[in-house]
Amino acid sequence: MESCETKAGEARNVRSVPESWIETFVTGLLEGGVRVIAPVECNGTAQFEPVSTASQIATDYVNTLVPAKKVLFPPSEVLLKFATDKGNVDLEPAKEDIVPTVVIGCRPCDAAAIERLTAVFTWDYDDKPYLARLRDTTFVTLACTNPDENCFCTSVGLGPASTEGSDLLVQRSRDGLSVAVITEKGEKLLRKYARSDGDEKPADAQAGETQPELKFDVEAVKRWLDDNFTSDLWGDAGLRCIGCGVCSFLCPTCHCFDIVDEADWRRGERRRNWDSCAFSLFTLHTSGHNPRPDQSARFRQRVMHKFKYFPERFGQIGCVGCGRCIRQCPAGQNLFGILQRMK
Repeated sequence: MESCETKAGEARNVRSVPESWIETFVTGLLEGGVRVIAPVECNGTAQFEPVSTASQIATDYVNTLVPAKKVLFPPSEVLLKFATDKGNVDLEPAKEDIVPTVVIGCRPCDAAAIERLTAVFTWDYDDKPYLARLRDTTFVTLACTNPDENCFCTSVGLGPASTEGSDLLVQRSRDGLSVAVITEKGEKLLRKYARSDGDEKPADAQAGETQPELKFDVEAVKRWLDDNFTSDLWGDAGLRCIGCGVCSFLCPTCHCFDIVDEADWRRGERRRNWDSCAFSLFTLHTSGHNPRPDQSARFRQRVMHKFKYFPERFGQIGCVGCGRCIRQCPAGQNLFGILQRMK
């Protein structure tokens, strides 16, 4: 079984390949019975979906609407099924849906988020469904060439061609494309499924990526958060937040979930569903007391978690700068605008 390690590392080797490489690589994977998940155009957005041909893969997108985390951590999954009969309870484990999978076309920010998720899901307990999917999933990342004004990966220590969480990294080179091997898992996949057209060679210098401008200083943000739990800034931000949870659901590093039983009087399922700290019910006690009683407190929790609590516990910023929370917020909440104010 492959190691579930996805630590960042230097590229083992980088090779130039023709423009047709992605198409021939995906064709080889599909013919080998591998499930391929890639960005597909859907109602004007790019969405990660299984593909049956390389022609289905979208190429013109800044980022997908929903991050690649859904492959390892589905929005809703069955943990077990149960049934009652004359006072007896029969339990049936969830059916395994783990198959060899290649996620191709995710951005470096999404790949870097996998390291954050893995830190959480192996922190005080090994989450078996998550780790089983991780072991059988290989990430072929596509470097960014045209980030938009909402991208801020460079502000959180990443970049358009970061290798964190990737097994293979594909990017533009002077000759067309280059493929960088990052992990042993990526190297094995390449050897098994990549078809050589006879043009592979060591890559020349990479074409320059467009680097998103630095939007804020994460160290200054952390220092401010250490001393400003009761700042008026939280009240101002909370006035705009409507508690819809879109920022959490579209965030590649958010990992909160709820476990519920969906059942009638004879049978049912225990499911794990995505949840959000933006919801008022998230911290509501049975007594009726809510320690985060308003959107100001809930918005503060989100920012504190990303830039203070997560770094203190895991040594990494809990944000990868993908910009989805800004791009899709219906109220126009601008995260890096708020972080800039903290200076």
